[in-house]
Amino acid sequence: MDELKPYIDRKYRTKRSPEFTGLGGSSLGGLVTLAIGILYPHAFSRLMVMSPSIWWDNFAIYRLVDSIEQKPPLRIWLDTGTAETGWEQARELRNRLIEKGWKLRKDIQYMEAQRADHSEAAWAARVEPALRFLFPSAK
Repeated sequence: MDELKPYIDRKYRTKRSPEFTGLGGSSLGGLVTLAIGILYPHAFSRLMVMSPSIWWDNFAIYRLVDSIEQKPPLRIWLDTGTAETGWEQARELRNRLIEKGWKLRKDIQYMEAQRADHSEAAWAARVEPALRFLFPSAK
């Protein structure tokens, strides 16, 4: 927040407001994407959370989500592949986010990719629908 985001905004022609700013990652990157979005909603409003490593630090992400007092204005893409170990944990994460106020298909989209594994190729196949959800075309 203090170095990389300001650098990107200085170096590139960006729209700096959160409504135009997203963050995404897969595996541990997906996990940190969700955590950063929850902790810094004033900077990011669109999160691509692919196959997050929910098990990390004894399911710390569940505790972070459970601690939310007021739902931040985040649009979230959350997915997992059903060939991933522990893929059901993403379904539980989705349920916890919905309990905190996210509305399915409105500000959170969840996908269970059948037979998809925990790999770059599997994530690449889901990037397009994720971006379409996070940044819908203006009508």
